[in-house]
Amino acid sequence: MKTNALNRPTSKTAVLALVLTTIALSATGCSKKDDGPMVMTLEGKVERLDLKANGTGELTVLYFSEKRNQDVAGTASITPETEVLIDGVVATAKEIRIGERIRGDVRVDKKGDKKTQTVVKIYVNRPKTEG
Repeated sequence: MKTNALNRPTSKTAVLALVLTTIALSATGCSKKDDGPMVMTLEGKVERLDLKANGTGELTVLYFSEKRNQDVAGTASITPETEVLIDGVVATAKEIRIGERIRGDVRVDKKGDKKTQTVVKIYVNRPKTEG
């Protein structure tokens, strides 16, 4: 597995970094007028998970940005439609743990100058423990 200068794995974080960097760059605007949704895949470590009783809320993921050569946090909404798979089994966002590495598909919707990021699907692969 490749590592960056901080000896962190880049194979999973590279995709997340690309997606979150794209989200961050898209927030600054561009000359192209494309108001359609875009879905990106991101990977990183769960930094914050704020959920309401109904399972909706916000997820903040820390990922390594190769462009910035540093860790960056990105936040997206979790909705009732967000799918969660833990080790391939359907789960809920409440089962995600802080500090855990995840991969997710994030939809970026743009309406005029406003952009919203919504998590469509979250994949968690937990290390197997030997018993």
